[in-house]
Amino acid sequence: MNWKAWEAIEAHLLRYSVRPILAVVPDNRDPKLMVDAPNPAFWDRVRTWQARGYTIALHGFQHVYVNKNPGMIGVTAQSEFAGLSYQEQERKLSSGLAIFAEQGVRADAWVAPSHSFDACTVEILGKLGVSVISDGLGSRPFTDAAGMTWIPQQLWSFQAKSSGVWTVCNHHNSWTDERVEWFGDMLALYSDRITDLPSVVKAFSGLRRPWLDRLQASYSLMWGHRLRPALSKTLRNWTGSRPAAR
Repeated sequence: MNWKAWEAIEAHLLRYSVRPILAVVPDNRDPKLMVDAPNPAFWDRVRTWQARGYTIALHGFQHVYVNKNPGMIGVTAQSEFAGLSYQEQERKLSSGLAIFAEQGVRADAWVAPSHSFDACTVEILGKLGVSVISDGLGSRPFTDAAGMTWIPQQLWSFQAKSSGVWTVCNHHNSWTDERVEWFGDMLALYSDRITDLPSVVKAFSGLRRPWLDRLQASYSLMWGHRLRPALSKTLRNWTGSRPAAR
């Protein structure tokens, strides 16, 4: 990964006592994630982060997309898991967890590559002992009938919200120095409202999902991830094709 950016990010996390969710790919084979040379101390760092109270999430197995299935969340039409057989998904998940175990790392949660997984994935995760999922577009964590606790992940930038629990997804590999500085500014602004995963699980575990939260998630998917991007693209195409004024 981009270690220069990460070192500065980690300094901000320590400065503001923020304990994030870190999504770790057990056996990365995705060329797009091969930014810097492999760091031989990587797993030592992961163990340090976990000991510090950071949540270490299982982020797929190899981060290699095998189809265009958007899965049960429906955000992105590419997947490492959704639509595959039970046996193939179990093989991938078991292999990823075996690498974690070999390195002395605990999978505190599941973060799917591109938010794409299906009911089969969820069933296998529960069977393998991973009972927390960081995904979904609602605003309230909840526990489903199978005992899986879902903590939604709905934002890709910091925003003020009047209620709910909101997870901000950040991909730092392409970050410039300016972007890292922005991240520090956001932590300074919001750190008094940032919690950690164990605290959320403790507060919401066992609570069922309200129907209003289901409605909000459906609206967020249809408007935020389907209609608004399509309308924006149409508007750009329309304005770009208009003849220049004389």
